[in-house]
Amino acid sequence: CEGVALPALLRAANALPAEPLRGGQLANYVLVAARDGYRVVFSLAELEPTLGNHKVLLVDRCAGRPLGDDGPLRLIAPEESRPARWVRQVHSITVVTAP
Repeated sequence: CEGVALPALLRAANALPAEPLRGGQLANYVLVAARDGYRVVFSLAELEPTLGNHKVLLVDRCAGRPLGDDGPLRLIAPEESRPARWVRQVHSITVVTAP
């Protein structure tokens, strides 16, 4: 599939700092919601390159073609043992910061 790495997208939006996460930042997380109400969570620590470095992608094409009914955007985590946190028809991506 083709798309952008979620950590790169978060960095571009200033939601993931360039320097390693520390202290209270380790409690922050990303909530990804689908049009049908399905929701999943990834901690920023999972995504941060010096900690979890978990591969998560926001894709718009697979096998060279648009996603069709799964799109226009889909979140995939190809390194997970099962696709429970893959999200079809991504509606929103929200970064939640700890109080």
